[in-house]
Amino acid sequence: MKTFQPRNACHVSSRAQRLDPRRESRCSLALIMLMSLATLSVMATTQTLSAQDTKAAHIHFQR
Repeated sequence: MKTFQPRNACHVSSRAQRLDPRRESRCSLALIMLMSLATLSVMATTQTLSAQDTKAAHIHFQR
């Protein structure tokens, strides 16, 4: 069975709009900065929660 492929099928992907190099580097830098901020936020939250856990471990409950 022969599959039909239009003549212009290979040209469709070449029409994808690309950013200019300056804008692409700006977007990459913004993405790196956002990822760094998210990483720092997660690290700070983890550190805060682990500090609270060690304080909570020293609390003795009375019956």
